[in-house]
Amino acid sequence: MEVLPEYAVKDGRVDYALKVGQKLALFLECKKWNESLDRYENQIVTYAVKAGMPIVGLTNGKIWRFYFSWIEGTSVSDRIFCETDIENRETAISDLEKYLLKSNVVSGEAKSNAEIALEEKEKTNSSESSPVDLKQKRADSVSNNQSEKRQGTGLSELGGEWTIERIRNSLPPEVTDYHRQSSEERCNLFYRAAAEVRNLIQEKEWRLDVNISKTRCSFSLQDRGIININTKRILGLTFTPKLGYRQSVDRNGEQVNSSKASTPPRLFVRIMEEEAQQLEREYGCKFCATGKDKTMDFVYYHIPENMSELFPVLEFAYKKHTGN
Repeated sequence: MEVLPEYAVKDGRVDYALKVGQKLALFLECKKWNESLDRYENQIVTYAVKAGMPIVGLTNGKIWRFYFSWIEGTSVSDRIFCETDIENRETAISDLEKYLLKSNVVSGEAKSNAEIALEEKEKTNSSESSPVDLKQKRADSVSNNQSEKRQGTGLSELGGEWTIERIRNSLPPEVTDYHRQSSEERCNLFYRAAAEVRNLIQEKEWRLDVNISKTRCSFSLQDRGIININTKRILGLTFTPKLGYRQSVDRNGEQVNSSKASTPPRLFVRIMEEEAQQLEREYGCKFCATGKDKTMDFVYYHIPENMSELFPVLEFAYKKHTGN
């Protein structure tokens, strides 16, 4: 019951899903012996991202590749943190133990090993680049939002301010195509808020993973050992009218009408209503609704002209869930 073949995910099936107890822990895609893996990596990483799976493996029996699915890069290949060949027996055994040994997966050590390996890989790549290459790499990062580097255990951009255009250019075509169904004003409100939050995260060096989908922009903890993507998500932005949590009510306790397609994007944070009320008294951060679920609460805010008005709320949420 811990190794599930042909595991169904959105838009496809993964060859094997590994579980720890009731929680998914890792995807593994297996191809024919010695077959080229390049043609399959986009598919398996996409499956992993949709399922909230940080680590995914791809193998043809001889070569084993491991990807950190949530790391943005110029290509999916940039997310490879380990590639090992079983012909190099000792190295292969060591690598497979790091990322597949059950005790390492359960403890979160596998994810920690992945972070360390990716950091070492990027340091090596940086040291091998000439000054001109690094300068060009930074320029590409600013325009395309496609390169990130490790700082400690978190991610930080290679430089440059996030803008509406930079956010838009960073998105895959299926996301931008979906957003185009809405008005340009609504899209720009969503992208602007996402850019300003990313700038704040970059400035504060907060350890948060970023994922922008068709329906939301999520900022999630990088805490080791946390598998449930909802538990990791501590703040974000909604793009769809629906708030996403049962019993969503406005400030007066009335159920929120989420049927209108014109409903603007909102900011959400995983804090309690009582905490939101205290933040409103201290900083004037007025919330518009709350959403309650069996396991967690979210508070929603209209997006103001100046997002800095809500920065105290974001900082409170980050400190609450990290203890920093």
